[in-house]
Amino acid sequence: MYHNNKILVYHGSDHMIRTPVYCGGKDDNDYGNGFYTTEYEERAKSWAALNGNPSCSIVNKYELDLENLRILDLAEFGVLAWIAEVVYNRGMIQEPAEILGRRIVEMYKVDTSSYDIIKGYRADDSYTQVIEAFLLNQINIAEVERLFYKGSLGNQIFLKSEKAFHQIHWLESYETAYDIQYAEEDLRIRREVNKFMQGRMRAILMDGYTVPGVTARYAVQKKLNYHKETDYYE
Repeated sequence: MYHNNKILVYHGSDHMIRTPVYCGGKDDNDYGNGFYTTEYEERAKSWAALNGNPSCSIVNKYELDLENLRILDLAEFGVLAWIAEVVYNRGMIQEPAEILGRRIVEMYKVDTSSYDIIKGYRADDSYTQVIEAFLLNQINIAEVERLFYKGSLGNQIFLKSEKAFHQIHWLESYETAYDIQYAEEDLRIRREVNKFMQGRMRAILMDGYTVPGVTARYAVQKKLNYHKETDYYE
C-alpha cells in the first residue's frame, strides 16, 4: 500500500522487532546483511510460520518512508543479475558451481553500493539448490524462474543502508497462528522441486540430455543483453 512515498511492509519472525538494528543480521543472506521485509502481509505470515514455531509466530508491521532513498529493483536487470547477487552473498556448496558462479558475478552483478533498498526474489536456504543446478548447467534461466514462482517464496524489500533503517517505523506486532496447511503445502512444493531436479539429473547422466535455452555455460561465453519488455536475453 502506498501513501505519498510511504509504504507498509511486514517482517515475519519468532519475536517482536520494534527497532530493526543496522548491520544486525547475517552476511550470507540473499542480499547481504540488512533487514528483509515484504509488502504482502500474507507472505509475512507464512514467513513467520517458517521462521518461528507453532507456539510463537510473529508478524511485525512497519511504515517505510521511501523519500530520497535509492531503490534497486533487480527485476529491471533480469534473472541473471538476481542469481549473481545471491551467489555473491551466499556462495555455493559445490566447487564447480562456485567457479561458474564467480564468473556470473563478474559479468552480471549490479553494483549495489550506492543503493538504500533492494527489491527482488526471495531464495531461502533450500531453494539455493535451484541456483546451484543452474550453475551446474542442469537447468536454464527460464526453469529457474518457473521453479521459484512455483515455490511462491515471494518478492522482498531489503533495507540495506543506515539511511533506510532510519526511515522504517514500527506500527505493531501480532501473533499469527501456525498454519499447518500452509506448511504441508510448502513441503509438497519443495518435494516437487526436488523430484524435478532429480529427474533432470537422471536425464543428463543416463540419457545424455542437453539443456536448451540460456544455461550458465551459455551466459558466460559472452555478455548477454537483457530486454525487460519481453523478459528476454540475447
